[in-house]
Amino acid sequence: MKPLQQRSGMFAFIKKILTGQGAAQVNDDPFLRNPPPPPAAVAPVPRKAPPAVLQRDEIIDAGTRIAGYRLSARLPDGGAQADPGATRDVLAGAGVATLAERRIALVPLAAADWQAFDYRPLIGPNTVFLLNVPAANDELAVWRAVAMAMHEAGAGIALPGTAIDDPRGLVPEVADFLVLDFAGHTLASFEKLLLALRRSHPGIRLMAENVARWPEHRYCIAHGVAFCIGAFTTEQDEEQAVGEIAQSRLVLIEMLNQLRREADLADIAEVAKRDPGVVVKVVAMANSPLLGRTQAVSGIDQAIMVLGREQLYRWLSIGMFRAAAATPRDELLLEMALARGRFLELIGQETHDKRACDELFLLGLLSLLDCLLGMPMARVLERIQLSPAMQEVLLNSSGPLGRHLMLAIAVEKGYVGNVSRLAGQLGHSLESVEAAALASIAWAEEAVRLSA
Repeated sequence: MKPLQQRSGMFAFIKKILTGQGAAQVNDDPFLRNPPPPPAAVAPVPRKAPPAVLQRDEIIDAGTRIAGYRLSARLPDGGAQADPGATRDVLAGAGVATLAERRIALVPLAAADWQAFDYRPLIGPNTVFLLNVPAANDELAVWRAVAMAMHEAGAGIALPGTAIDDPRGLVPEVADFLVLDFAGHTLASFEKLLLALRRSHPGIRLMAENVARWPEHRYCIAHGVAFCIGAFTTEQDEEQAVGEIAQSRLVLIEMLNQLRREADLADIAEVAKRDPGVVVKVVAMANSPLLGRTQAVSGIDQAIMVLGREQLYRWLSIGMFRAAAATPRDELLLEMALARGRFLELIGQETHDKRACDELFLLGLLSLLDCLLGMPMARVLERIQLSPAMQEVLLNSSGPLGRHLMLAIAVEKGYVGNVSRLAGQLGHSLESVEAAALASIAWAEEAVRLSA
């Protein structure tokens, strides 16, 4: 991937790491006191036109972290499964083997597809192929040979939950994972199934798919499921207590408002002093190794001066997810919000100036605040001063920015038909959308790690 357009400070440093621009080094001029020549606007560089669109579903572990992704290739018109060759090409272009060095890459695959095409380049330490069970016994010998070849190549194997009742004993023979359809069971039958599996196959790790709500995720984890897949990740948690916004988050919101009003940095520092926890966090931001300072910052006034307006704004936006009694779910939402914001920023570089791209990044970040805080977006926006266009899209997904946000959500949810339609309406190719999506996921993962 070619270098993307550089930004100042911490996020430029993270971007440098992610885009592979040589060894990571500390910038001698992180705040651009000596302005460089203005860079040419560079959009994400797409690979060759894909015959299909990559669909990603987050796999969430028991610690409420993104453990990996279920990956499949879908045709833009109608969202049907792509043919095996197109699937392999799309997955290879997405760098699945590299992803599988850090996270699970769960790839649905038929035994015949493995025989017809070389899927071994997709295999990394955490690549798992989801194999369907053969319907006919005359297919069984070939199927077993394929499963053995996958294991010998270093891949794990997952079987669907329907394989549990198969009389041919395929689950204990080849399965490392079982993928269970949570929505296809009553709670009583699902609990009974899990109990039976713990007794009969204690070494097999369980995944539950079609998990729609946070309470369902907690239920699955409490009953021995290792991973969950479903739409619950960006849904509000109905069991989350709805109350007032915590004091530390109120302080961060007021600081964000002051920055948008271009208030004096000294006045912003006074707002920060209302909450000692915020002071500690901002000072820690200024002392981050990513900034390359040789002398420690000890006070809030100096910290705000060191960070500057642009970096402070982004740091405070991230801090919204880590303020108060932050939970693992908050960290998950932070990574997803960063990925959404980064996607909007990257795709915006094709048609918008830097200021507009900054707004798109902020839009992505703020669009999950209602999930974070457990309250309607209208109540959240009562506290934050935003432009009318930003408020319109956050409240109604409408206005000039509405289609941008809908495109980001369609990419996340794997709504391939909507991705194709919205990309066309906004003047973006599917290739550039795919490139931005891949870059944003990797960037958000690294940003969360480096900003922890």
